[in-house]
Amino acid sequence: MSVGDNQKQADASEPTKIVIDGLDGFRALKGAKLGPTPPITVTQAMIEQFCTSVQNEEWTHWDVERAKASPFGATIAPGMLTPAYFPKLWFDLVDLRNIDTMLLMGSDRIRLLSPLKCGSQFTMTAEIREVEEREKGIAVHIDATFNVVGQERPVSVTNFIIRYM
Repeated sequence: MSVGDNQKQADASEPTKIVIDGLDGFRALKGAKLGPTPPITVTQAMIEQFCTSVQNEEWTHWDVERAKASPFGATIAPGMLTPAYFPKLWFDLVDLRNIDTMLLMGSDRIRLLSPLKCGSQFTMTAEIREVEEREKGIAVHIDATFNVVGQERPVSVTNFIIRYM
């Protein structure tokens, strides 16, 4: 499905976003693939901040020197870091209009497929896989794929379900 008619350019400094106008905007985009987002660079500070917030003390995230000698060659981000970036990256892709309420309902699956090394850049693409009618509003099933720039195998794939009313 082509989404070209729904694209807008906010200004020269912002990436193109897909305008989704009301619940019918989601219905019209069922099956559409959006993205990729602008890349995010993984820094050691980012990894440490995330690990601190979830009390993850595993050396693969903290010990830069030891990680250099590991099979990864660098520290790696915790697997849940990329799914945690979904809200930020989703709003890098879309400009929602005429929607009063949204609520993250959860995820049907999260698959962690390859490590995300410190210093790499990742992006997200999203597919609006299903638009489920509800008594009030809709539930939108979004398949998000997180990729390292220049790497074929995804870092992670996740399905998010968001309720829009």
